[in-house]
Amino acid sequence: MLPPTRPSTPPVATGIAGRSALGPLVAAIVVGGISVPSPATADPPADAVVIPAGTFQQGSAREPDAPERTVQLPAYRIGRTEVSVDEYAAFVAAGGYTAPRWWTDDGRTWLAANPGGAGAEHRAAGRSGDHPVVAVTRFEAEAYCAWSGGRLPTEAEWERAACGTDDRRFPWGDDESADARWYAGGKFGALTRVETAPAGEQDAALASPSGTLHMAGNVWEWTADRYHARAWGGTGTTAPLSTANTPWNTLRGGSFMNLPSYCSCQHREPARPERVAYTVGFRCVWEAP
Repeated sequence: MLPPTRPSTPPVATGIAGRSALGPLVAAIVVGGISVPSPATADPPADAVVIPAGTFQQGSAREPDAPERTVQLPAYRIGRTEVSVDEYAAFVAAGGYTAPRWWTDDGRTWLAANPGGAGAEHRAAGRSGDHPVVAVTRFEAEAYCAWSGGRLPTEAEWERAACGTDDRRFPWGDDESADARWYAGGKFGALTRVETAPAGEQDAALASPSGTLHMAGNVWEWTADRYHARAWGGTGTTAPLSTANTPWNTLRGGSFMNLPSYCSCQHREPARPERVAYTVGFRCVWEAP
């Protein structure tokens, strides 16, 4: 299982505080023409980071598929850390794979063919439960976030939380020699073990301006956007979400197996939503209090 490659053309654990084991029965809602489950009435993690409403400059001239644009976002909360192995196990133990209400229409189709996903062994990949969960598809990530009362972040929300408003290259600044969790021997080295850091452990100097951890070089993180190589998929600039008609979704942040150039705040990587890889995880967002 290797990091996702760019297409040639665009295209049983304990429960978690504040999260209901089964949650209420919810209906689907439609966002940008896509049917998604309504979130549960559950509280976000106590350490979720509040991002205030405002504008910021998304994208960078350094990235050919990320043209600069000024984006307006309402306030929101985002996970301080990536979702961990133990946190995801709580979702599974609560019946997450047998409760269709947490899954999108496409997710339910995928779930019917893959009732257990990649399995607990792959999601842990030989690591302790405080490491980020890996080997999860976008469908699974969406379902977990819905169960937790949230959703996947949009690209704009992810980028704003990762690097603030000053066009820095990485969450900590522009220095690519920082001791971040990325692979230094080349993009496609032999993957002999999953070399993530625990989700909640990182040198404070490497945190983002908002206080989020590991938004560069630990695991790739799923976002809610469809990937399009031009014009951000034709979305607007107020709380944008790309629903471009492509088979690709967008990953952000790079992984332990990528060079720094893949782990910048603005780098975008396309991946099919059914992709399973030891390099891919996620975090969630919630509405502001």
